Amino acid sequence: MMKKIKYCLLLTLSLTLVGCFGANQSSINRWIDNPTANEIKVTIDGKELTIPAKSGINYTFEYGKHTLSYNNDDFNFVVKPAQFGELGLINPTQSNYYLYTVIYSTSEMNDEQYEKILRENREINSIPAIIDGKEQEIEMPAKLINDVFIEHSQYHWDYSYDQPFPKEITQDLKLKKNQSYQQRYRKLYRESDFIEFLKEDEQEDISFPYNPKKFSEISQYVIPKIDLNNIKCEAGRQYMEGLLNDWNHLMTLKGSDFTKPYDNLASNDAMAKSYGSEDKCTEANDPEKTYSKELRQFVDALRNTRDVNFYVVK
Repeated sequence: MMKKIKYCLLLTLSLTLVGCFGANQSSINRWIDNPTANEIKVTIDGKELTIPAKSGINYTFEYGKHTLSYNNDDFNFVVKPAQFGELGLINPTQSNYYLYTVIYSTSEMNDEQYEKILRENREINSIPAIIDGKEQEIEMPAKLINDVFIEHSQYHWDYSYDQPFPKEITQDLKLKKNQSYQQRYRKLYRESDFIEFLKEDEQEDISFPYNPKKFSEISQYVIPKIDLNNIKCEAGRQYMEGLLNDWNHLMTLKGSDFTKPYDNLASNDAMAKSYGSEDKCTEANDPEKTYSKELRQFVDALRNTRDVNFYVVK
């Protein structure tokens, strides 16, 4: 049996919903979270939603392109099948969440041993904070997250903000005599809950800066701009033109109409087929490999989003 050991050293330095990939799916449910102390209004595709304070709502999104508006600002995003069914939540207020790591161990550990494991695994980060009214950074086994779309495939939490760390975890480890075992687990915290968690060990008044961006400034996914005239191989140029047409058409589709065309572009088989199309252009008709350069930009862009259900687009 492994017991949780909380990391107490605080150094001052100056949701739960699953989106599954499936051919018969046409939509995904996602939790829209509001961790703030006030009710907010969010508009999805022209439909206004009222989200209570310190709560949230489930919302069903059809696959395809959508628009989210909040606080007189808006952005476009795509909802799609993911390579693997994953968890996630929507954070329209760009509030701060914290991914905190603890170690469960079959034996007692001191702070030095605990910190050594965390540092070896790059779990400790410097996080901007306000302590007793003074802005500074604190070093702790946590990661600050304030994305609009918080995807499990990127942050890999074991417990969501509404799931407490268990005091003990039971596993059949089959350890030898005097052998010990440690394992790291991560929990996602809303900021208010994280502050209460820290106050269990810290006496100082602690808060964190809130720096939301304009939606136009958040990271956006863009299919690279492909200039077909740069491709000197005719067969490759025609194939690439077909891929671009398929992508542009995909952005007009919704629901079940979206699923198969997306699969035809982004599945493993589809990408293998696209890479295989490089054979159309040889040393003889494309000595500078102009087709290969343009193709790989396009396919790599598709590959970069396969594991997420939501992403922002221009």
